[in-house]
Amino acid sequence: MPRFTLLPADSFDLDRHDWASNEQRLIDASVQQQGGVALVHCGCDGIVVPRSYRHKPSFAAARAALAADGLPVHIRLSGGGVVPQSPATVNLQLAYPARATHPAVAAEQHYRHLCALLQKLFAAFAIPTDYHSVPGSFCDGRFNLAVGGRKIAGTAQYWQRRAAPPQHTVLASAVIIAADAGALTARANRLEAALHSPQRYRPDSTTAIADYAAANAEAVAATLRDLLQNGAATWPET
Repeated sequence: MPRFTLLPADSFDLDRHDWASNEQRLIDASVQQQGGVALVHCGCDGIVVPRSYRHKPSFAAARAALAADGLPVHIRLSGGGVVPQSPATVNLQLAYPARATHPAVAAEQHYRHLCALLQKLFAAFAIPTDYHSVPGSFCDGRFNLAVGGRKIAGTAQYWQRRAAPPQHTVLASAVIIAADAGALTARANRLEAALHSPQRYRPDSTTAIADYAAANAEAVAATLRDLLQNGAATWPET
């Protein structure tokens, strides 16, 4: 089975590249190596949104106001919704080749592979999880990892077409809530309020690893890196 090459955490460098450019560099590394590459890094204070948010009427003003308060708003390649970041979040990004010609058909299999890796991570902290939608959570989706009906991690995919086989490079991402779930939800709501949006996320819809285990974000990131280095993650060969 194919295995990922783990890149150094500082490969994701927001001082030199914006969020989407860092993601594109990861995709380019996969293409160059003709295989899968993985990146694990702890978050920093900010908020990440899909490109569609740029078209919201109040986005530029909201982005400037939050940046002035030390909360930069970053734009990512994948779709979805608002994803708050802080030193209490752990980011996983996997880039790898896919032969599938129809991403919409193949996406579920790729999500299940990603969720399987995340479930191994949570199992290392004795946290049983399943994956499903969690209404009221920020950036809700079918492949949230959840504990007792509360979101503890979110997932996303971005498929980039290639000129030659394999047909696509997949960027599969996850944000793991290591601690401070309530503060992260408040951060997501702060952006929605700045956008004059009626959308608000419920604090009781999320939870964190620290609610179940004595582990901070650095410990979670180290455990995830160990799993990747030990071959716990693969990707679909279709």
